[in-house]
Amino acid sequence: MTSLLPDEELSPKSWMNLTPMVDFLFLVIAVFAVLALTRTSLFDIDIDLAKTEHLSEENISDLHVVHLAVTKQGDYRWMTEFAEYAMKTPQSILFELSKQGELGFLPSDTAHTKILLHIDKHAEWEPILQLVSSLKKAGYSVHPLHEETK
Repeated sequence: MTSLLPDEELSPKSWMNLTPMVDFLFLVIAVFAVLALTRTSLFDIDIDLAKTEHLSEENISDLHVVHLAVTKQGDYRWMTEFAEYAMKTPQSILFELSKQGELGFLPSDTAHTKILLHIDKHAEWEPILQLVSSLKKAGYSVHPLHEETK
């Protein structure tokens, strides 16, 4: 009697086809290799951090330092030795700087005024950029500082 199926198909196989498993293993290894390279390129990049400037005593006498702050909420503050004053806009800060210059508390030449900008770690970028660009346009030297709120 003749069978419709060949005899080799009916006989039990003593081995298993591992080709799909090897292909899958190769794909898994390739995915992890790509992830490892991507992580390395994203997180292991050298970053040059800002360096602080040390003021010598002869430079301090002709340099006036103004401390401004940008809070977490994006508010502006003028910080003095005794108190902090809330400022609404960058224009109000520029107005106060010019008023201080007219009164003689700050030099009329903006190059002799150094503005230290204390920035909260969680502050939005928009108020920071508005303040820095306004001060730069007015000719002031702005030095951002990063501070974490307590």
